[in-house]
Amino acid sequence: ADFLLGLAATMEQDAPTYLNINDWYYALYVQDDFKVSSRLTLNLGIRWDIQTPLTDPHDRLLTFVPNVQSKIVTSAPVGLLFPGDAGVARGIISTQFKNISPRLGLAWDPFGDHKTAIRAAGGIFYGSMSGNEWDLSSAQQPFGIRQTFNDVYSLSDPYKLQPGGVGPFPYSYTPSAPRFVLPSAIQGIGLDYVSPYTYQMNAAIQRQVSRDTSVTIAYVGNLTHRIPVSPDLNYPILDSTANTANVNARRPYLVNTLSTINITKSILNSAYHGLQVMGDKRMSHNLSIKGYYTFGKGLDFINTQSSQEQVATDWNNIALDRGRTNNDRHHNAVISGIWELKYFQHAPGIVRAVAGGWSLSAIGSFRSGMPLTITAGSDRNFDGTNNDRADLKGDPYLSPNRPRSQVVSEWFNVAAFSSVTQKANSYDGTAGRNIIDGPGSKNVDMGIFRAFRIRESKSLQFRAESTNAFNLVNLSSPGTNAGSSSTFGKISTAGAMRQVQLGLKLVY
Repeated sequence: ADFLLGLAATMEQDAPTYLNINDWYYALYVQDDFKVSSRLTLNLGIRWDIQTPLTDPHDRLLTFVPNVQSKIVTSAPVGLLFPGDAGVARGIISTQFKNISPRLGLAWDPFGDHKTAIRAAGGIFYGSMSGNEWDLSSAQQPFGIRQTFNDVYSLSDPYKLQPGGVGPFPYSYTPSAPRFVLPSAIQGIGLDYVSPYTYQMNAAIQRQVSRDTSVTIAYVGNLTHRIPVSPDLNYPILDSTANTANVNARRPYLVNTLSTINITKSILNSAYHGLQVMGDKRMSHNLSIKGYYTFGKGLDFINTQSSQEQVATDWNNIALDRGRTNNDRHHNAVISGIWELKYFQHAPGIVRAVAGGWSLSAIGSFRSGMPLTITAGSDRNFDGTNNDRADLKGDPYLSPNRPRSQVVSEWFNVAAFSSVTQKANSYDGTAGRNIIDGPGSKNVDMGIFRAFRIRESKSLQFRAESTNAFNLVNLSSPGTNAGSSSTFGKISTAGAMRQVQLGLKLVY
């Protein structure tokens, strides 16, 4: 109804800009294998990465240092510094020469019978700077403009409440006379930016239990540090006067001159630990089976697995967004097999023609549900972004082993959450990030096929394939907006039903 009436709450608009980022990347890598004994081999390596900071041919980059006036762009708001200012390189930061990555691996036959292998490895791996990170600066003021308006009058006259009643478009950049549309949204690179790095480690025991069967048990770990993110250094102060209309009036730096100041910094961490169990029966007696199971857990801040720019619930307290990763699945199992029906070589001709030569295949996957974050459905902390969480006031868990009618109508205990503030200073919401699992999934795909030889060089292959062959019901995630009583906690959709396809392929 608001859209039909032209009553927009917020609006974002930008102007196109041509981006052109350059850098140089050098790397030196040395690796060798050392056979300590007939049963132990070491793999040693070391890598040295040097990436020059990314630069723009027109120096369309900036950073922010409070209370310092630029000597290069004297008309810029206080705090904005540009390439050429004191301590600001052309690519904002200086080249990092200490990104040295050692690696160690080993393979050990502990019993000398060639049936058991112990493997382990560990190393440090550095990430690189990306053009997307640096280009964010070139796309924002004063080089480009991507403006968010929190005081839109109407769709037909969106700029009526702006100074002079006019908007900033069209917008163009002139280096000698940069233009700032107040309040200006700024994006830049922090002077303290450093390369992200990861500790990766794994250990595995593999055992041959028969001539054609092996089992592997492994641990895999990943600890990542200094993941880049662009916090808003001008995040609005929450006080008794706060509302969604006075966001820019509550910013700590240059009120109504600068709005968001998103400066890319290396400050986030993530971690993953997992147990992996694998079984492999190679083809013998017309049968091949492979199985894989993982039990793991991933933790991060905000959502480091997203390819989009992350937005925190509260930039003044990023720790609120520490939780399970959005793609975390505690349990994940996959088993596959191929069975060749080659049992009729000595049967009568009619039996061989009908029953011989067929092959069956199947892949089954079973996994626990993805984590869910319960949102309030409103801008509770009045920062202009509607991503705040609900308050937790009870135990949200309900058993999934209930009648399906009950499960779909209330997947979790909706009474355990509230979309309104329950206690003092809970504006951000007290419900943690990704604290509930959604429905798991189980699926079996199957196929049967056979080739019929027509002539020496021609054959006809018949295939029958079925996805979700047993027509298992895989429920989708429930509604997670505590402010929407019609969908909150309810499941309204499910995965695809059984589908069967038949095919013939002529090979000649």
